[in-house]
Amino acid sequence: MHKRTLTGYTVAALALGATTAQAEIDLDAGEQLNNEVCVACHGATGVSDVPEWPSHAGQHKDYIVYHMELFRDENRWDPEFLMTPNATELSDEDIRNVAAWLEKQDPPPSQDVDEELAEQGREIYHSGIADQNVASCASCHGPNGEGIKGGQFAAVAGQQEIYLNDSLTAFKNEDRESDRNRMMRDTAGRMTEEDIEAVSAYMASMTLLDDEDE
Repeated sequence: MHKRTLTGYTVAALALGATTAQAEIDLDAGEQLNNEVCVACHGATGVSDVPEWPSHAGQHKDYIVYHMELFRDENRWDPEFLMTPNATELSDEDIRNVAAWLEKQDPPPSQDVDEELAEQGREIYHSGIADQNVASCASCHGPNGEGIKGGQFAAVAGQQEIYLNDSLTAFKNEDRESDRNRMMRDTAGRMTEEDIEAVSAYMASMTLLDDEDE
């Protein structure tokens, strides 16, 4: 009995040690990987200058990890086949490091958009569209577009307008299937093209606040 108890303690200690080692993050390595692989498309600090490509600065690290693993494992919609070849050689550690570094960067600023269109999108974002059974975006992505850490709900404030439009359209058309429990596909599927354009403009116009400002 005593020997088996010690063995149990040993197994528990080894498991704890493995978990701790797995959780260690090297931000310097994350920055280096960003500079070597990510910068050309997503910017030096994770803020994209290309309308079709997303910004990752200030994004929740768990969200980045989830999608990079999908790209690496060739399970993610990649219409231009740019992300998949860049991600296939990355280790779990590489992905965790760069995701953690990106999360700590200053988020993208609000984008210049059509104000009238964005105002239409504001109503959809915060209240949904009752007669189309479209839930409010804020219920998952937060009142300020900050998303939910640990819930796979992305921060969307200040994101590129065209990228947001393309992503919602891909969900609507079921080209993109990376959403859990079909939440995005079912929601976007009930939206019109005009709805998508409006809410994309509003999200792009939002400013992601620092934690102390919220």
